[in-house]
Amino acid sequence: MNTSLQNPIEQLQQWTHWQPLLNCWKGTLIPAAPGLYRIRRVGFTGLDYIGQTGTALKKRLGMLKGIFDLEMPYRAPHTAAPALWALRHRLNCDFEVSVLPFYGSKQERKGLEALAIALHRQEFQESPTVNFGRIAVGYKISSSNDNQLMIAGKRFKGGLSLENSQNHLLGIPPVGKLNSDPTAPRWCNHAWSNWMLITTNFPISEYAQGLYRIRQSGATTLTYIGQGYLYSRLLNHLLKVTRLRNEQDRVFAEAQPLECSWVQSEDWHRHQREELENDLIAAHLLFQGSVPPAQFIG
Repeated sequence: MNTSLQNPIEQLQQWTHWQPLLNCWKGTLIPAAPGLYRIRRVGFTGLDYIGQTGTALKKRLGMLKGIFDLEMPYRAPHTAAPALWALRHRLNCDFEVSVLPFYGSKQERKGLEALAIALHRQEFQESPTVNFGRIAVGYKISSSNDNQLMIAGKRFKGGLSLENSQNHLLGIPPVGKLNSDPTAPRWCNHAWSNWMLITTNFPISEYAQGLYRIRQSGATTLTYIGQGYLYSRLLNHLLKVTRLRNEQDRVFAEAQPLECSWVQSEDWHRHQREELENDLIAAHLLFQGSVPPAQFIG
């Protein structure tokens, strides 16, 4: 169920003081509460990572202890650990952390995370250093860590490497400000297509990639914001109205007939689309006081 978040900007003024990341999970300064956390190198003006957790912040930050090991850690239990390890290995830096305890719903918490990242992008014209799966050039990121990968012989630890990968590519700055009506034709300064009903004969190439927004036909609010291969993603959302397997399916079913509007670009890499999608979710939160009702419940 979608819930409204009052004064999200004020919520993001409640961060704790910075403290050393190393062993912070052992003390009493990090609460055993859900919420957001941010990490930066000591002396760095921007941020290196923003994250959220629905469990205890203390427990989640303890999952980063591998960044202080001699070898690069796996991507599990924490997806950002390999990239933070690489920064520390290259720069011999120390990290510090600040947290924001938050007891709201999953949608509200993830919406706040999106807003925190988007505000950083507005201020610095780039995302926190290792958000969206990025890692420093010269390093290969580790695999995840589970029995299936281990049995298949595909589990590995990364480290120094001359290989180039998508993880090394730069992010993309915001296209515009986090303002205006989310259904408007120039929302966040993108050139959105006209609204069109989603059908099985949707007139767009199966290879087209970009950003999209979905609403009930003629509505003044959005139901969902997404990115990826437009044709397959939109048809998948259309199928949800008949499946009714989970809460997201029910939200789409109640919003039919569904129509969409999109921005197409094959120049954006996946992590860049994810950055721009994040900006849109944050802009929606600022304008409506909530994320779209089908967001973060799939």
